[in-house]
Amino acid sequence: MEVKDIAAMLDKYPDIKARLKEMLEIVEGPSHGEFSSVDAIEERTIGVVRSIGKDLIQNWAAQQSAQTSAHIQNRMPSAKKNIKKKSIGTAPLEK
Repeated sequence: MEVKDIAAMLDKYPDIKARLKEMLEIVEGPSHGEFSSVDAIEERTIGVVRSIGKDLIQNWAAQQSAQTSAHIQNRMPSAKKNIKKKSIGTAPLEK
């Protein structure tokens, strides 16, 4: 995979692209005097990695949901989605 392919893929996922940029800033941080200790770098890195994991899972879930919806729509074209159910009212309370 070439750099341009990776860049094109990252353009589809701006949230992940931003997290990777944060990681690169961490790598360059010590040369700019941004971090005063290893603990600070570790804490920031852990936060960014967790954020990347969260973003990856959310993107995956959205793709799975769209894929499942498309599959169901193809199998059952008459299926209706996102329609509010109409209530028949509330049951009377017993005395």
